Amino acid sequence: MSQPARITSIDVLPLLAAGLQKFRADATSALEDLEMEVRRALEWIHHDRKEYWAQEARRAYEAVTQAQLQLQQARTSRRIGGQEPACYDEKKVLEKAKRRFEIAQAKIQLVRRWGHALDKAVDEFRRTRSQFALWLDNDLPRAVAVLDKMSEALVNYISLEAPADRIPTPPPSGGGGSKDQDP
Repeated sequence: MSQPARITSIDVLPLLAAGLQKFRADATSALEDLEMEVRRALEWIHHDRKEYWAQEARRAYEAVTQAQLQLQQARTSRRIGGQEPACYDEKKVLEKAKRRFEIAQAKIQLVRRWGHALDKAVDEFRRTRSQFALWLDNDLPRAVAVLDKMSEALVNYISLEAPADRIPTPPPSGGGGSKDQDP
């Protein structure tokens, strides 16, 4: 069973309605800011990072190719007799280039995986955001309208003049008897 309202100040209702209107404006602005940040995150992961790591993979592949070529050249130019030269420096450069290529390939996979995860999170956010935006656009204005009507009704109620209490007045008493009686 609900409790009756205990209103101690009618002035609070318009303040509450104004507070709800301010909340609506602030929340709408915050949702717009969030949507812009979401778009930035999507752009960053799906385009910036994807392009960056694809370009790094191409560079690393070119470095591997170049390092393999340099190793082959070093082996043929340093060959003395039938012995193959060690070519330690060229092998180190080749291994470093291969590691860089592997890292770039791994980052491409991570970007793809994070892109899918981000897409799922954004879909969930947008569902929740649209429900909240719908509430802000429909339900909150109705609540403010109800508060305005309540405030108006209470002001009208207070402004009504209460009828003067009618207490029956006793008849005037004059000397002890009634007029109809004989002396």
